[in-house]
Amino acid sequence: SAARLFQVLVLCVFTNAICILAGVHNLSTLPQCITNEDCDDLRTCIELKCQDPCPAVCQGNVSCEVHNHQPYCGCKPGFSGNPFTGCQQGCPDRFSLGRKVYKVERFMKVNWFAAIVHCQNHGWRLATINSKEENDLIKEEIRKTRLRNDGFWTSGTSYPTGQWIWMVSGTPFPEFADWEPGEPNNAHSNEHCLEFQERNGNGYKWNDRSCVDKTFPICEYFE
Repeated sequence: SAARLFQVLVLCVFTNAICILAGVHNLSTLPQCITNEDCDDLRTCIELKCQDPCPAVCQGNVSCEVHNHQPYCGCKPGFSGNPFTGCQQGCPDRFSLGRKVYKVERFMKVNWFAAIVHCQNHGWRLATINSKEENDLIKEEIRKTRLRNDGFWTSGTSYPTGQWIWMVSGTPFPEFADWEPGEPNNAHSNEHCLEFQERNGNGYKWNDRSCVDKTFPICEYFE
């Protein structure tokens, strides 16, 4: 009817000097976003709407923060495990007894969150380090890959409390540490996950890195 209000969306493509006029009955039906860049830094474009991404990816007993459209899930203090399936109090028995074995993935690079899931899908967990001896074991497994000047994820993270812990066990770092000189530096206030990294062929050392960067996972299991 004449009383119905029409909103007009004008899409101008200036490079071709073309303007397309489209009648839109209701402005609320227009998409809020097409990509994440259309949203505030604390929101993600989900189903064409700017939404909080945390409820869709983080499960029980988990803290979540959003930085640059990316959700950072972490087990709450006192809990451990996989923040994408839910964190539990304590540590599963099968990860507390036996001899620890490390397995380095050399054919697939994933971000830190996907590394947790990758190890869990195989019945393992992302690597923890509780002594210099374990640190040396991991370095030996990395050496066997013959990969140089690359990176390998552990489960170390400073999220959500700012204290470095092993996410999959919920335990703090040991007194032993193997940081690259000048690390951790939390560059751009966005480096909250721990990798082994080699620079200029000088050997692998600990380095803090953005959790959304992709590199090789190191899994562990007990036998």
